[in-house]
Amino acid sequence: MMMKPAITTVALLCALWTICIVSAEDGEENMTPYFQSRAFNVPILAGWGDQSGEDFAQFQLAEAEATIRAAIVPTDDIIAAVGAELSDAFEIEVGQPSFQGKVNLADGTWSVLIYDYGDATTASVMARLAAAGTVVISFVEQDPAARTALLIMAQTDDALDDPTPEIAIAVESIAGVSLSELNRAESIRLPSGEWTVYTGASMSAMGMVFGNDSYVALREGAPGDLAALADAYNRTLLGFFITPDNSHYLALGLAVVFVVFGALVGSLFWRERSLRKELALLAQLAGEDG
Repeated sequence: MMMKPAITTVALLCALWTICIVSAEDGEENMTPYFQSRAFNVPILAGWGDQSGEDFAQFQLAEAEATIRAAIVPTDDIIAAVGAELSDAFEIEVGQPSFQGKVNLADGTWSVLIYDYGDATTASVMARLAAAGTVVISFVEQDPAARTALLIMAQTDDALDDPTPEIAIAVESIAGVSLSELNRAESIRLPSGEWTVYTGASMSAMGMVFGNDSYVALREGAPGDLAALADAYNRTLLGFFITPDNSHYLALGLAVVFVVFGALVGSLFWRERSLRKELALLAQLAGEDG
């Protein structure tokens, strides 16, 4: 009789262990690979070289001379944070942006900044305030044959599921070109969503609607794979999230599990002890009757 509670306890432990292993395996199979720092998480870009460090994520596509980087800079001054990030990571001295705006996304208000440096380097930056400082997500292209700009704009009419109005604004304000000079091509579907594409002799533009905003990409100069660059940058933006501090929830959950499990094990032993007393009483009664 003494062995039954112990066997039951071992069986429960084995069952819990099996459930944990199966859940972990299922989670790994369905999980997008993520870079995880102490402060934030971003998707790892397949096909891009991973140059990440302990506190920043950085991916480079060598053939496009393009780099996507995410970091948190410990200052509440957005322009200063962007300047420090571009200077430290790319040796770029920030001047006046060629384009500047703001957009409200689900996780806060982001500053949208486009910088041009001579004929070789362009930088597209999204930045917002966070508890630890300023989040800076940048796309830097160092290709003298091309100029690429990636940005997000609030829709002028959020009833439209079409990024064309925002593409027109971006093309004119950043490149000084009228959208009428470009030809609308067929839409393409990428992992980040469905994009509307416009092409011209020396320029291409594309956009995607997500929520109430348009994600826009422009490329001037030599032809290149704008779709791959736009998709990678926007998957980074859409997949970025601040690492929550859930340690107190973990501690509380573990405490509840151990209390429940302890109560169950205690109940088994208490029931076993009660049964022993009943058996002893029955044996005593049987002896008296004999």
